[in-house]
Amino acid sequence: MGLISDCELCFGTKCLYEVLSLEKTASDADLKKAFKKASLLCHPDKVEESKKDEATRKFQVLAKVHYLLSDKEKRAIYDETGIVDDENVLSADNSSPDFWNNYFRNLFPKITEKQIVDYVTKYKGSEEEKQDLIELYNKYEGDWNKMSQCLIAYDVDEEERYCKILKDLIETDEIPSYPQFVNESSTKKAKRHKKEKQMKKKEAEELEEMAASDALVQALARRQVERKTNFDDMISGLEAKYGKKDTGKKKRKA
Repeated sequence: MGLISDCELCFGTKCLYEVLSLEKTASDADLKKAFKKASLLCHPDKVEESKKDEATRKFQVLAKVHYLLSDKEKRAIYDETGIVDDENVLSADNSSPDFWNNYFRNLFPKITEKQIVDYVTKYKGSEEEKQDLIELYNKYEGDWNKMSQCLIAYDVDEEERYCKILKDLIETDEIPSYPQFVNESSTKKAKRHKKEKQMKKKEAEELEEMAASDALVQALARRQVERKTNFDDMISGLEAKYGKKDTGKKKRKA
């Protein structure tokens, strides 16, 4: 079967752009971001054992779609004719599952524990953190239950610092005074803090058992699902930063 047939079978469409939920005018950056998002949803490592075969097939189709659309010449031919030259997309060199896994990993290098720790250390107390805090405060109208679930590297022990930043901004009329924030009862606050501390303790116990950096990233990713944080954005930023450096090193060695 050809790529277009595979797209229809796996994703219910013959359009390569629709497989990635993109418009035909999508930029290279849009293409890469969409590919990563779609791939993570069906990567064989992310699904139950019973669904691995289906996920592997979908993952390979996604990788082939990105492979073709990221090649300017192949993309131009497809845009003009709607035809895919399967012989060029599926050569002997890229027909195995390992090729597509390596293709994905080369686009999105693994992030180490040190890179995550360095990012969080730099983020805390930064202008970026302050702006994120303001954005979340306005978005959720001062509801700490929701804000705490979305702030990168949120730490219940630092909540007084967060509150001081917001209170100072309220005093200078830079942000509105939302009742949910200003009038939060001590009982509600204590209950929320207890829950956050339990989660923090559980996370610490998990990380103590993690030796490999990949396991740490996976643990933080699980927490992202539980807490609905901006972890994906943080990882994407690190990948962009360190991925470029790695590429540069390879070129110099060559």
